[in-house]
Amino acid sequence: MPLLEGTTLPQEHLPTLPVVIVGNGPSGICLSYMLSGYKPHLDPATVHPNSVLYRKLQEAKHLPITEQDLEYLSEGLEGRSRNPVAVLFDTLLHPNADFGYEFPPVLQWRRDKQQHIPHLVLGNGTPGGAWHAMEGSMLTISLGIWMELPGVNYRDLTNGKRRDVTSDRATPEEISTYYRDYVKLKGLQKNFVDNTYVTSIQKLCRGHEVENLENGHTDKGDGGTGE
Repeated sequence: MPLLEGTTLPQEHLPTLPVVIVGNGPSGICLSYMLSGYKPHLDPATVHPNSVLYRKLQEAKHLPITEQDLEYLSEGLEGRSRNPVAVLFDTLLHPNADFGYEFPPVLQWRRDKQQHIPHLVLGNGTPGGAWHAMEGSMLTISLGIWMELPGVNYRDLTNGKRRDVTSDRATPEEISTYYRDYVKLKGLQKNFVDNTYVTSIQKLCRGHEVENLENGHTDKGDGGTGE
Protein backbone atom coordinates (compact mmCIF):
# COMPACT_ATOMS: atom_id res chain seq x y z
CA MET A 1 0.00 0.00 0.00
CA PRO A 2 1.19 3.60 -0.51
CA LEU A 3 3.07 5.29 2.29
CA LEU A 4 0.69 6.95 4.72
CA GLU A 5 1.75 10.50 5.49
CA GLY A 6 1.01 12.01 8.89
CA THR A 7 -1.22 14.65 7.24
CA THR A 8 -3.38 12.17 5.32
CA LEU A 9 -6.03 12.08 8.06
CA PRO A 10 -7.23 14.87 10.35
CA GLN A 11 -5.41 14.69 13.67
CA GLU A 12 -8.64 13.99 15.58
CA HIS A 13 -9.21 10.82 13.52
CA LEU A 14 -5.82 9.26 14.25
CA PRO A 15 -6.05 6.41 16.77
CA THR A 16 -4.24 6.78 20.08
CA LEU A 17 -2.88 3.53 21.49
CA PRO A 18 -0.63 2.78 24.46
CA VAL A 19 1.57 0.44 22.39
CA VAL A 20 2.64 0.36 18.74
CA ILE A 21 5.02 -2.40 17.65
CA VAL A 22 7.17 -1.73 14.60
CA GLY A 23 7.98 -5.02 12.89
CA ASN A 24 5.74 -8.07 12.49
CA GLY A 25 8.36 -10.81 12.75
CA PRO A 26 8.30 -13.51 15.45
CA SER A 27 9.23 -11.07 18.23
CA GLY A 28 6.41 -8.71 17.30
CA ILE A 29 3.95 -11.59 17.01
CA CYS A 30 4.92 -12.97 20.41
CA LEU A 31 4.65 -9.53 22.02
CA SER A 32 1.17 -9.10 20.52
CA TYR A 33 0.20 -12.49 21.96
CA MET A 34 1.27 -11.43 25.45
CA LEU A 35 -0.29 -7.97 25.18
CA SER A 36 -3.55 -9.74 24.27
CA GLY A 37 -3.67 -11.06 27.82
CA TYR A 38 -1.83 -14.38 27.59
CA LYS A 39 0.38 -15.11 30.61
CA PRO A 40 2.88 -17.97 31.11
CA HIS A 41 2.23 -20.18 34.14
CA LEU A 42 4.00 -23.29 35.38
CA ASP A 43 2.22 -26.33 33.95
CA PRO A 44 1.33 -28.51 36.96
CA ALA A 45 1.46 -31.63 34.79
CA THR A 46 5.16 -31.23 33.94
CA VAL A 47 8.46 -31.39 35.81
CA HIS A 48 11.52 -29.43 34.69
CA PRO A 49 14.69 -31.59 34.49
CA ASN A 50 16.68 -28.85 36.26
CA SER A 51 15.79 -29.63 39.87
CA VAL A 52 17.07 -26.30 41.22
CA LEU A 53 15.03 -24.27 38.74
CA TYR A 54 11.98 -26.48 39.29
CA ARG A 55 12.17 -25.90 43.05
CA LYS A 56 12.28 -22.14 42.46
CA LEU A 57 9.29 -22.36 40.12
CA GLN A 58 7.30 -24.19 42.79
CA GLU A 59 7.77 -21.35 45.29
CA ALA A 60 5.38 -19.00 43.47
CA LYS A 61 3.57 -21.37 41.14
CA HIS A 62 0.30 -19.47 41.59
CA LEU A 63 1.79 -16.45 39.82
CA PRO A 64 2.52 -15.98 36.11
CA ILE A 65 6.23 -16.36 35.36
CA THR A 66 6.34 -12.76 34.14
CA GLU A 67 5.22 -11.52 37.57
CA GLN A 68 7.91 -13.41 39.48
CA ASP A 69 11.51 -12.48 40.27
CA LEU A 70 13.10 -13.20 36.88
CA GLU A 71 16.61 -12.44 38.13
CA TYR A 72 16.17 -15.06 40.87
CA LEU A 73 14.79 -17.65 38.44
CA SER A 74 17.57 -16.98 35.90
CA GLU A 75 20.40 -17.27 38.40
CA GLY A 76 22.83 -20.06 37.51
CA LEU A 77 21.31 -20.87 34.12
CA GLU A 78 23.55 -21.18 31.06
CA GLY A 79 22.60 -20.83 27.43
CA ARG A 80 23.39 -19.36 24.03
CA SER A 81 22.23 -15.84 24.91
CA ARG A 82 23.81 -13.15 27.08
CA ASN A 83 20.32 -12.14 28.17
CA PRO A 84 19.49 -14.14 31.32
CA VAL A 85 15.74 -13.75 30.81
CA ALA A 86 16.04 -15.13 27.27
CA VAL A 87 17.99 -18.11 28.64
CA LEU A 88 15.27 -18.65 31.26
CA PHE A 89 12.45 -18.74 28.73
CA ASP A 90 14.50 -20.92 26.38
CA THR A 91 14.87 -23.55 29.09
CA LEU A 92 11.20 -23.26 30.08
CA LEU A 93 10.03 -23.74 26.50
CA HIS A 94 12.68 -26.29 25.46
CA PRO A 95 14.26 -27.86 28.57
CA ASN A 96 17.81 -29.16 28.00
CA ALA A 97 17.52 -28.58 24.25
CA ASP A 98 21.22 -27.67 24.02
CA PHE A 99 22.06 -31.20 25.18
CA GLY A 100 20.02 -32.79 22.40
CA TYR A 101 16.95 -33.59 24.49
CA GLU A 102 13.39 -32.87 23.45
CA PHE A 103 11.42 -32.44 26.65
CA PRO A 104 7.96 -30.83 26.55
CA PRO A 105 7.66 -27.18 27.64
CA VAL A 106 6.82 -26.59 31.29
CA LEU A 107 4.73 -23.51 30.56
CA GLN A 108 0.96 -23.28 30.31
CA TRP A 109 -0.40 -20.14 28.69
CA ARG A 110 -3.60 -18.75 30.18
CA ARG A 111 -5.54 -15.75 28.95
CA ASP A 112 -6.81 -13.02 31.22
CA LYS A 113 -8.91 -10.70 29.05
CA GLN A 114 -8.72 -7.99 31.70
CA GLN A 115 -4.96 -7.85 31.10
CA HIS A 116 -5.42 -7.05 27.40
CA ILE A 117 -3.50 -3.95 26.32
CA PRO A 118 -4.69 -2.28 23.07
CA HIS A 119 -1.91 -2.23 20.49
CA LEU A 120 -1.02 -2.39 16.81
CA VAL A 121 1.73 -4.30 15.03
CA LEU A 122 3.02 -2.58 11.89
CA GLY A 123 4.93 -4.49 9.22
CA ASN A 124 5.93 -3.95 5.59
CA GLY A 125 4.59 -7.39 4.66
CA THR A 126 2.45 -10.16 6.08
CA PRO A 127 3.11 -11.52 9.62
CA GLY A 128 6.43 -13.34 9.70
CA GLY A 129 8.71 -10.45 8.85
CA ALA A 130 11.93 -11.17 6.96
CA TRP A 131 11.17 -14.89 6.73
CA HIS A 132 8.96 -14.19 3.73
CA ALA A 133 11.90 -12.70 1.81
CA MET A 134 14.38 -15.54 2.36
CA GLU A 135 15.33 -18.13 -0.23
CA GLY A 136 12.83 -20.96 0.02
CA SER A 137 15.33 -23.79 -0.50
CA MET A 138 17.52 -22.89 2.49
CA LEU A 139 17.32 -24.70 5.81
CA THR A 140 17.42 -23.14 9.26
CA ILE A 141 20.47 -23.68 11.46
CA SER A 142 18.22 -24.24 14.46
CA LEU A 143 15.68 -27.04 14.64
CA GLY A 144 12.26 -26.12 13.37
CA ILE A 145 10.67 -26.66 16.77
CA TRP A 146 12.96 -23.99 18.24
CA MET A 147 11.28 -21.44 15.97
CA GLU A 148 7.79 -22.01 17.36
CA LEU A 149 5.80 -19.45 19.32
CA PRO A 150 3.81 -19.95 22.55
CA GLY A 151 0.69 -22.07 22.42
CA VAL A 152 1.01 -23.61 18.95
CA ASN A 153 3.19 -26.65 18.33
CA TYR A 154 5.32 -26.19 15.23
CA ARG A 155 5.04 -29.81 14.13
CA ASP A 156 1.28 -29.87 14.56
CA LEU A 157 0.92 -26.87 12.29
CA THR A 158 3.36 -28.16 9.66
CA ASN A 159 1.82 -31.66 9.63
CA GLY A 160 4.90 -33.20 11.21
CA LYS A 161 6.84 -33.46 7.95
CA ARG A 162 10.24 -33.49 9.64
CA ARG A 163 10.12 -35.74 12.67
CA ASP A 164 13.72 -37.01 12.57
CA VAL A 165 15.53 -34.87 15.17
CA THR A 166 18.85 -35.20 13.32
CA SER A 167 17.43 -33.58 10.18
CA ASP A 168 14.56 -31.58 11.61
CA ARG A 169 15.57 -28.27 10.04
CA ALA A 170 12.95 -26.07 8.43
CA THR A 171 12.73 -24.03 5.25
CA PRO A 172 11.93 -20.30 5.32
CA GLU A 173 8.67 -21.10 3.55
CA GLU A 174 7.63 -23.46 6.35
CA ILE A 175 8.59 -20.96 9.04
CA SER A 176 6.90 -17.98 7.37
CA THR A 177 3.73 -20.02 6.83
CA TYR A 178 3.77 -21.09 10.47
CA TYR A 179 4.03 -17.47 11.67
CA ARG A 180 1.28 -16.28 9.33
CA ASP A 181 -1.06 -19.10 10.39
CA TYR A 182 -0.19 -18.56 14.05
CA VAL A 183 -1.61 -15.03 13.95
CA LYS A 184 -4.88 -16.40 12.54
CA LEU A 185 -5.13 -19.32 14.97
CA LYS A 186 -4.62 -17.06 17.97
CA GLY A 187 -7.08 -14.45 16.71
CA LEU A 188 -4.49 -11.69 16.58
CA GLN A 189 -5.32 -10.40 13.08
CA LYS A 190 -7.10 -7.30 14.40
CA ASN A 191 -3.82 -6.15 15.95
CA PHE A 192 -1.84 -6.33 12.70
CA VAL A 193 -1.56 -3.75 9.94
CA ASP A 194 0.31 -5.24 6.98
CA ASN A 195 2.10 -3.52 4.07
CA THR A 196 2.87 -0.50 6.23
CA TYR A 197 6.18 1.38 6.18
CA VAL A 198 7.32 3.42 9.17
CA THR A 199 9.61 6.19 7.93
CA SER A 200 10.13 8.15 11.15
CA ILE A 201 9.12 8.28 14.79
CA GLN A 202 8.60 11.49 16.74
CA LYS A 203 8.25 11.98 20.46
CA LEU A 204 5.54 14.54 21.12
CA CYS A 205 5.52 16.09 24.59
CA ARG A 206 3.47 19.26 24.93
CA GLY A 207 5.61 22.06 26.32
CA HIS A 208 8.81 20.04 26.02
CA GLU A 209 11.35 19.14 23.39
CA VAL A 210 10.31 17.21 20.31
CA GLU A 211 12.86 14.69 19.10
CA ASN A 212 12.70 13.23 15.61
CA LEU A 213 14.18 9.73 15.79
CA GLU A 214 14.73 9.67 12.05
CA ASN A 215 17.42 12.35 11.95
CA GLY A 216 18.11 13.16 15.61
CA HIS A 217 16.86 16.74 15.15
CA THR A 218 15.38 18.34 18.27
CA ASP A 219 12.92 21.23 18.29
CA LYS A 220 11.38 23.29 21.07
CA GLY A 221 7.64 23.42 20.79
CA ASP A 222 4.18 23.01 22.24
CA GLY A 223 3.66 19.45 21.06
CA GLY A 224 3.60 20.00 17.31
CA THR A 225 5.70 17.93 14.98
CA GLY A 226 7.94 20.79 13.90
CA GLU A 227 9.32 21.51 10.46
